[in-house]
Amino acid sequence: MMSRFAGNDLLLVALSFAWIVLVIAVGEITRRVGNYPGDLTRKVIHIGVGMWALPTALLFHSSFWAAFCPLVFILLNAVSYRLRLMEVIEEGGRGSPGTIYFPLSFALLILVLWPLGGRAASVAGLYAMGFGDAAASIVGRRWGRHRYRLGPVVKSWEGTGALLAAAFVFILLGTWPVLGHPAPAASALAAVTAGAAEAPAGHGLDNLTVPIAAALVFLVLQGGGG
Repeated sequence: MMSRFAGNDLLLVALSFAWIVLVIAVGEITRRVGNYPGDLTRKVIHIGVGMWALPTALLFHSSFWAAFCPLVFILLNAVSYRLRLMEVIEEGGRGSPGTIYFPLSFALLILVLWPLGGRAASVAGLYAMGFGDAAASIVGRRWGRHRYRLGPVVKSWEGTGALLAAAFVFILLGTWPVLGHPAPAASALAAVTAGAAEAPAGHGLDNLTVPIAAALVFLVLQGGGG
């Protein structure tokens, strides 16, 4: 017979799918009705999906069911990337493997870190990506004037500063409920690590490097919180 916890997790899986579909729908409606640029609505979706890391860490019991929705979206986003089905999440209309890497990192952080007591660390990594990278993209594209190059990748100091600030604030706030106390030092070092991991990554790879690097640093420094 299915346990009470498993039943609760299946309900949470349904809520996870509903939340992500809602976020994508809001992004698409905003793009079409408000005529906002595609990069802005894509980052709004990034933030909305990343926000779900905290309810996932607080409410799910099973790491498998917590990772189930991201695992499904790896497949769905891969199909979309191949066939260009969802313009609202595709980079500049060309598509980007970053749309596959983001749910992949979501699933990996849950499946690998939760058994190690790394629920808070998974939130740290996904908030660094969802909020920090979104802030870097939005600020860098609109106000980035001071550029620097790391290999083939060109970044702006304004965007990097926005990433560091947003990542620190949201990692601190997002991990607090999981840990039961604030972790400013671990949050700051995880944010710096996220900035270092994001800067040289191109073609969507930051969707892997940023959350994984930030989560591991947070785990080592602070522990996971369950």
